[in-house]
Amino acid sequence: MNALPVLTDVPVLQTPRLVLRAPALADFPAFLSYSTSERSRFVGGPKPPHAAFEKFAGMIGHWALRGFGRFVITDRTSGDALGHVGPLQLDDAVLPELTWTLWSEAAEGKGFAHEAAQAVNTWFFGPFGCKEAMAEVQRGNSRSHALAKRLGGVAWPDGPKGWMDDGIVYRFRVKFATSSN
Repeated sequence: MNALPVLTDVPVLQTPRLVLRAPALADFPAFLSYSTSERSRFVGGPKPPHAAFEKFAGMIGHWALRGFGRFVITDRTSGDALGHVGPLQLDDAVLPELTWTLWSEAAEGKGFAHEAAQAVNTWFFGPFGCKEAMAEVQRGNSRSHALAKRLGGVAWPDGPKGWMDDGIVYRFRVKFATSSN
């Protein structure tokens, strides 16, 4: 069998505990477990396995189409895939959306999402050159609301609504993007 192609222009970001890198097929089993579970309820799940694969493939393809995208969050010591984080832009007319997701309950409450999102925001609003972004969070997702605020997001009542019927939009600008609260 021929070697699978890899995304070569995706930066690898590192924090004291994490490595953020391009999604790879080896990450799919953990993503599938998340996507088919109740954990994915705030992002349109649970999904059937074929829809989970399409979403995962879309995460990879987004890098080729936009030049930015979501990174897989991995534990720096074990290499285990813990979730994904990074910007997403489905429509040219809407700002890029900052996203963060931990795939298992075991990864919750350890600061991984904040650490990963902070590293991505530093890159996205720094070397990549983005000036403004948004995040859309379901009303009932209290952990994501807290993280959006901790990352410097400001509620944007008139902000663009994307795919969420009951979401709250947060706006992020360069001056807010590197908050280390």
